Amino acid sequence: MTGFPRRLPGKRAARIDAGSRRAFLRLSPTSRAILTGRLAERHKPKRAPFGRIALAVALAAIVVVAATGGIAVAVGVGVIRAMANGLPDPAALDTLTFNQPTIIYDRTGTVELARFQRENRRVVSYDEVPTLILDATTTAEDRTFWSNDGFDAAAIAAAAVQNATGNTGERGASTITQQLVRARLLPQDVLQGSDRYLRKVLEIIQASRLTAAFPGEAGKEKIITSYLNEIYYGHEAYGIAAAARVYFGVEDLAKLTPAQAALLAGLPKSPSTYDPYRYAVKQKDGTYLVPDDAQAVVRRDYILRNWQASKGAGLTQAQIAKALAEPAVLQKPKPTVMKAPHFSWAVRDQLAQMLGGLDAVETGGYKVITTLDWTGQQLGERYLYGAAIIPNLSKANAAAALDSMDFSKYDRRWINALRGDEVHNGALVAIDYRTGDVLTYVGSGAYYRDDLASPQFAPEHDAAAAWRQPGSAFKAVLYASAFETKTLTPGSLLLDISTDFGGGWAPHDADSLERGPVLVRGAVQQSLNLPAIRTLQRVGNQPVADIAQKLGVQFEGGETAFLQAGLAGAIGTVETRPIDLVSAYGALANGGVHVPTRMILSVTGPDGTPVYTAPDPSDSGAAAVSPEAAFLMSDVLAGNTDPTQNRFWAQTLALKNGPDGKRRDAAAKTGTADNRRDFSTYGYLAPPEDPSAPGIAVGVWMGNSDHSAPSGARHGTSLTTAGQVWHAFLRDYSKDMPLASFQPPKGVVKAKIDRWSGGKPGPWTRQTITEWFIKGTEPGAKHEIDEPGMLYTRSCGGWAVDPAKAELGPSSWIDDVDGWVHRARQGTGVKGPYGSRTAYWFGQRTWGGPLIGPCAPKPKPTPGPGNGGGGGNGGGGGKPHDPTPPPPPTAAPTEAPTAATDPVITLLLGLPVLPLVPLLSLAALPKRSRLPGRRPTLRR
Repeated sequence: MTGFPRRLPGKRAARIDAGSRRAFLRLSPTSRAILTGRLAERHKPKRAPFGRIALAVALAAIVVVAATGGIAVAVGVGVIRAMANGLPDPAALDTLTFNQPTIIYDRTGTVELARFQRENRRVVSYDEVPTLILDATTTAEDRTFWSNDGFDAAAIAAAAVQNATGNTGERGASTITQQLVRARLLPQDVLQGSDRYLRKVLEIIQASRLTAAFPGEAGKEKIITSYLNEIYYGHEAYGIAAAARVYFGVEDLAKLTPAQAALLAGLPKSPSTYDPYRYAVKQKDGTYLVPDDAQAVVRRDYILRNWQASKGAGLTQAQIAKALAEPAVLQKPKPTVMKAPHFSWAVRDQLAQMLGGLDAVETGGYKVITTLDWTGQQLGERYLYGAAIIPNLSKANAAAALDSMDFSKYDRRWINALRGDEVHNGALVAIDYRTGDVLTYVGSGAYYRDDLASPQFAPEHDAAAAWRQPGSAFKAVLYASAFETKTLTPGSLLLDISTDFGGGWAPHDADSLERGPVLVRGAVQQSLNLPAIRTLQRVGNQPVADIAQKLGVQFEGGETAFLQAGLAGAIGTVETRPIDLVSAYGALANGGVHVPTRMILSVTGPDGTPVYTAPDPSDSGAAAVSPEAAFLMSDVLAGNTDPTQNRFWAQTLALKNGPDGKRRDAAAKTGTADNRRDFSTYGYLAPPEDPSAPGIAVGVWMGNSDHSAPSGARHGTSLTTAGQVWHAFLRDYSKDMPLASFQPPKGVVKAKIDRWSGGKPGPWTRQTITEWFIKGTEPGAKHEIDEPGMLYTRSCGGWAVDPAKAELGPSSWIDDVDGWVHRARQGTGVKGPYGSRTAYWFGQRTWGGPLIGPCAPKPKPTPGPGNGGGGGNGGGGGKPHDPTPPPPPTAAPTEAPTAATDPVITLLLGLPVLPLVPLLSLAALPKRSRLPGRRPTLRR
């Protein structure tokens, strides 16, 4: 009996008999401490009507007696005061918060994309709760709520009688205030303890204290509002607002009918017992009808028949009769479905960093306005589904999908052409490069098609943020770096000649042709690998890595991975993320200024207080390359959508959606990676004249989730896969936008150059073209980059083409250049030691003049693949020699049409060029002695 008092403190102390002592000892130490007043005082609450509480506690004790057959302990006012000292301050109701979902919206704030939550709840104010809800709730749970002291002595007595007789009623002994206290205002050790009878006593005490702390009608309004926001209604619905939405699809509580309000009011007593969906029958329209004898409807009818107008005007008998006759119809259960799911998850991760963790996101009740354009998102999802999913369905299902999605005849053709290619997945990102806003973000071909999941197609994996080889799409970064460092110009001379670049690595162009001397513009537009590798050798990996970082590009493995890749990095073998590469392309469109991507525009707290507002984009942008270098790159890439410069690419990429079908200026670049594992297309529209209008950059990736090469894509290319999606998306997205063009900045000039060698024209020149340059680097300027006559050597009384002069790489590369000259003198189509064949540039019959070598008759045409150098198709046709004898040194050169105006010079007959990974040489090229009549190679 240690610690058990002979008399309990208080004026009305009663002696404790042996039975009570035994009951007392069965209590936990915490409970005994509370009863004996030994629990440390935590707060100093407002005074409560302890006399009436004592009556309620006594009645609660009777309930215990009736329920268990035990002996009640008489408790005095002093004990009650002691017990109250251990309870939380009821004033905490003023600062009570509720777990609420964080909801994210599109950029308009009107389209809900997703909600992240621990509990499905929407907190409402008292003013948002109609009297219909108040009366239904008090009728069901607490008819004396507006007048009682937080407990209902009569209800407690009735409960005692019910327990004693074994009968159960529709009403319980707990008031609305008691239920709120039990949920939020009792200590955790009490709630989790085993003494449920003591918990009931403490609940009554705290309910009374809460009522005293918030007196009058205003206090009651605060209490019932907190209750309606807190209580659980079943089906993951916390609070009355969530319940109205879940069961009836009603957002505005004022639109609930009396029958609906009564049904909801009856659920908190036992959400599982009264679950209306348990017995509901699905109707033809998708709704569910609850039978009249279901427990939920029976309880609803009880509430209606006993309706008590505590706060409202009440219901007439006719209204009650109508409500009783109203069928209980529930909405079709709606699974949680995100819009723009990959984007929504990415936003959640950013919010967790911003707000301090996922707990804050899932319980904080924030409203988030994102950058997403819902119209663009739907377009992106539509065309990725068409490209990645429909071609892999059965023919019948594919036809049905094409019909249901109402694809145009043009789009049906390219979608159907992908059947059998075994390309199963894709991603699309569109940004406003002026602000960094992510407008469209599609991370897979179909997020919700789990039924199609396979190693090749992981629907929930976010490919837009995954590491993938960019292939030739990286060449935009490479050549922009060359322009920025003033290493090359669009008119610089490079060699398209197969070479052992070191360690037996001798890659090909995708079409396995060697065109000899080419200029940068053509090399980029035709996506030639061999000139790109020579470009990286001249610029250096470190400068390219530095500029890539400024453009927003990250490498898997960091900068070190790119540096270690050596020259292979030129052709996109180091993995990047699609969203980063889109951002880099956007910087080129934005005059070289990179604005980091962003997904969140604002975050507002549950009370409407601003938590975060995105900064002005002009404060976050930084120059990655100069406006001049950015323009040169844009002008070169724009040729890929211009039929007069790149007819083959433009067949797919040209955007003829302006007024009267006028073409829209856009820059684009395709990229196909190692063994055709990754297909991509990146590009952008010219900046709009309106500075407040969005500038659009888009990137599309296609491939398989497991990095496997599409087994059926023997003829598939980036142009026929990702290129078609890129074109379809931008065609529809920009159709109502004003036309714009790429405007040259003040720091660029046009200059006339030699058609074949670049540089200033001279006596060797047979044709000239005009090209853009950064001012001061043009031929003849003080800081000219392209030396005159780089390709020519005096020979046989005239000027001969001498590619070795243009080889500025290591001396070990010269032997392969010499080998090409030897083969090219035999004609086109001559196969070399690395498997490539000699070829002319598109539409040409010369490499710029007679090749260096013995002064002998020109070779006859050599039949075979590649004769004529017609590009990726391996054909062209025509004589393999220069049909026009070289002019004398003093002859005036003719002005050749520029690449921008002459479709003959730029005739494109080949397949799109695909960057390949390093390949071992098929045979070692034998060492060759210098050809007779050659002068020493000039090097710099």
